[in-house]
Amino acid sequence: MPPDNSFFRNLQRIFKGLLVLSLLTYNACQSLDEEEILLFTIDKVDILPGNSYEMSGSIVNMGHLDIKEHGFCWSETETPTVENTAVLLGSPRKPGVFTFTVSGLLPDTSYHARAYVTTESGTVYSDEMVFRTLPGDEDRLIDIDGNIYETKQIGDQTWMAENLKVTRYADGTPIPFVEDQMEWFHLNRETRGYCWYDNVLTNGYVYGGLYTWTATVRGSAGSELIPGRIQGVCPDGWHVPSEGEWNQFELHLGMDQEELAQMKWRGDDEGGKLKEAGTRLWKSPNTGFGETGFNALPGGYRHGSGEFIGLVTTARFWTSTGRGYGFAWYRGLEYDHTGIYRDFIGSYRGHSVRCIKDE
Repeated sequence: MPPDNSFFRNLQRIFKGLLVLSLLTYNACQSLDEEEILLFTIDKVDILPGNSYEMSGSIVNMGHLDIKEHGFCWSETETPTVENTAVLLGSPRKPGVFTFTVSGLLPDTSYHARAYVTTESGTVYSDEMVFRTLPGDEDRLIDIDGNIYETKQIGDQTWMAENLKVTRYADGTPIPFVEDQMEWFHLNRETRGYCWYDNVLTNGYVYGGLYTWTATVRGSAGSELIPGRIQGVCPDGWHVPSEGEWNQFELHLGMDQEELAQMKWRGDDEGGKLKEAGTRLWKSPNTGFGETGFNALPGGYRHGSGEFIGLVTTARFWTSTGRGYGFAWYRGLEYDHTGIYRDFIGSYRGHSVRCIKDE
């Protein structure tokens, strides 16, 4: 059975709240019973429809002093206080959860937030949590499953800046989920299927899905057109990039014209420009520079035998261009190489997908 798509939607939530013990000291020599300790937290920030954000906190214990005010405060800088932007929720009647929904925040911006409580002794704050707002509508893409992707304009093209992780076509038709190794081994050149690397759902959230080429182009014969015309697994308004569009992309990155039609490793540092920098998700030594914002991730691939290969070392992306019956072109990146690999391979392999925006 396909996995529950709500996993990805739930992971859009930002879970960074930490339990906070705030002690109101009114006499250093006087001991406090547990009931006299004011205990409160900031728990999480949930993303809601309409680009609004719900802050949640909890008052676990009211303490020995009367609480005159409580709420949240936030700012773009560290350690926000009620002197920054704040909401006043009044005097709580009893312990419990308290929430507030805020809208109008700047897109693609990191905010620092704290819960606070005010008594006659002053105002105390919870530990701080940081959340990042969604990109603006023009910089993000939402697929039919509700997954949200960052996008990036690079030259004259706009690309997804994350690997695709959708489980249905844009019209709601499910893409066959193939988990079993022997079932994958028996896929033929006309079979559609996808999976998560090692059949681990969290790998799918981070690195995206691995799709057969036939599933990627939704059974079409492929295309070399510029711009491409095969939507395939991509959301509405987007399509699977063709060989020609990849060539345009590589020219923009600095590859020489005569190298475009070559096979295997091509270029000098063009692949390094595409990869996310650092070793957070790539194996060391990652030769990625991260300068384009494409943020290529090493999702590995699934061999025709059903074996999983190359997580954290290898990225492979399908094009929409076939090569004869049952084969298709792809682009590859490696953790220890700065070029871009070009080759064709059997359509029953499982590779990552990046979509490009329709012109």
